[in-house]
Amino acid sequence: MESLQAILKHHAPVLIGLSGGVDSSVLLAVAVETLGKINVAAAIVVSEGVTGAEVLRAHRVAQHVGTRLFLLSEQLLDDPEYVANGERRCYHCRRHMYGALRALAADLAMPFVADGNQMDDLGDDRPGTVARDEAGVVSPLQMAGWGKARIRAAAASRGLPTADEPANACLASRIPHGTPVTLGRLHQVAEAEAALRGLGLRQVRVRHHGDLARVELGTADLRRLPEGELPADALAAVRATGFHEVTVVRYRGADEEIG
Repeated sequence: MESLQAILKHHAPVLIGLSGGVDSSVLLAVAVETLGKINVAAAIVVSEGVTGAEVLRAHRVAQHVGTRLFLLSEQLLDDPEYVANGERRCYHCRRHMYGALRALAADLAMPFVADGNQMDDLGDDRPGTVARDEAGVVSPLQMAGWGKARIRAAAASRGLPTADEPANACLASRIPHGTPVTLGRLHQVAEAEAALRGLGLRQVRVRHHGDLARVELGTADLRRLPEGELPADALAAVRATGFHEVTVVRYRGADEEIG
């Protein structure tokens, strides 16, 4: 904690990019505790790949810690390199996101922008970190050596509404590289995932493979299913979004035991 606080004090005043997840939520809470509300602001960048649930969680977190929340809008589908969905799709997404945050920080006279990247992210292939470094955005949790377990504990001790929120990623990550990102595909994935969560499943990702929906579920969710298969109402809910075939596999993300 002392290390994180020292890093935050060195990067103040600061605008924090809030995603609606637990990592950036904890960063925001600790920043407000350390620097005071006057030296901290939060913003969420809303694009076609961000769900309404994520925006709502961001609002709840900002309200919980008592800080300002700005909503920024980016039309990523206007960028042909993002739409092409190549190996560097995340770079193009983050380039727009960090650019929007930088512009807002300048308007607010805040010299620093921070995001919620943490130690467990280092092992992943994340082209977005290149965009982060190009924009001069800092990741205090990562710099202080904080990983997911420590972040979860800090969130729980502060009563943050995201404390047990499963790990998530933008909707475009559900579409295989090389398949163009379209508004229709993003909506289809969002609707299928929302339908499954509405039936009580928590750690859900629906991978878009044309007519096939590859439903990834966390271990706890799979244990609730008879023989690892979706019940009839869940299958019907996924098919109602436009998928003709549905398969279920185990989600292998770092947070699979959450929930």
